[in-house]
Amino acid sequence: MAGACSAWPSSATLADMKYLTSFHGIQEVLRAQASQVRLLVATGSGAAKLGPRARDILETAEKLHIPVEKLDQKKLDAIDPENKGIALLVEDESAEKSVSLEDFLHEMPACACVLILDHIEDPQNLGAIIRSADAFGINLVIIPKRRASPLTEAAVRSSAGATAWVPVASVQNLADAVEKLQKAGFWVYASDMKGAPLGSIDFPGKTCFILGNEGDGVSRLLLDKADETIAIPMRGHVDSLNVSVAAAICMYEFAAKRGGL
Repeated sequence: MAGACSAWPSSATLADMKYLTSFHGIQEVLRAQASQVRLLVATGSGAAKLGPRARDILETAEKLHIPVEKLDQKKLDAIDPENKGIALLVEDESAEKSVSLEDFLHEMPACACVLILDHIEDPQNLGAIIRSADAFGINLVIIPKRRASPLTEAAVRSSAGATAWVPVASVQNLADAVEKLQKAGFWVYASDMKGAPLGSIDFPGKTCFILGNEGDGVSRLLLDKADETIAIPMRGHVDSLNVSVAAAICMYEFAAKRGGL
């Protein structure tokens, strides 16, 4: 096991730090070889919580020379009462593949798919979307810096660790982001119940989907800025899908039609 780290931060500092307690999240961040992380492991009675998956994480940390620190169970409980005897302390943003939109546009591939999430508020929806984005090879997810869910522990947990792999850009203004993508050659599709059937679209090599807020959908401003609106045809009695499900269907359609599957 790697050597112990420096002293555990004070309670005042603890609130400013990011941590992960889900097995998937921890394992994927370690696999992505994020820097500036420390693995925290319970001592005493808390060590009884360390099952096979926790031991696998410890083995991964040792192979990657990740510092491991033993910590009193009460301190781990203060981080997350539902912890399983292990947590990952993230001291920089390396647990998330954060990028700037400008850098992405400067180095983007010839064929690319981007998601714009219009003020998604539920961290579980955000995480589920990022998990699907990883599954379907999406190149970038764009989220606003305000009035939307950030990449919280709940989002990372719901993503099953995909936040370590999917590039995410946080922007001040989504409308400006749409314009920059269009200038770079992207055709922008906004999700709307009155849009063209998703299956009828022949997606271009550079495609962007806008998915709307759980309650209000895509804002009028972004609907007006989009090149086209699309809808997912449904036969049931419920007139809408969860945004994470709708996002996954859009991503699948793009990947299938552009030869990505």
